Amino acid sequence: MDLRRAIVAGAQGPAQLLGDLDHDTRNVLLTLARVWTTLATDTIRSKDAAADWAIERLPSEHRAVLAHARAVYLGEEKERWDGELRAGVRSCAGFLVDAIGRQSLR
Repeated sequence: MDLRRAIVAGAQGPAQLLGDLDHDTRNVLLTLARVWTTLATDTIRSKDAAADWAIERLPSEHRAVLAHARAVYLGEEKERWDGELRAGVRSCAGFLVDAIGRQSLR
């Protein structure tokens, strides 16, 4: 229970993280995925492992955005957030914030 409280308090939230979304897109998305994963599983994972877990649970329209953040983090792709990716960033982040909110109520 202490882990859950600390994570929710530390991410207090997700609204603060969203303020950094435009200039630190990759890290914000991966942090949100990591918070969601930890709350849902009580397991702390690396950012890339948390993204793997979250991608499997995301609606299809958000998967490419988080997959790109993961690939950039791992050095597999360049950090470019344009076109369809840019258009989907805010809605993906919103979904993750909502998922965190649902998990924090449990």
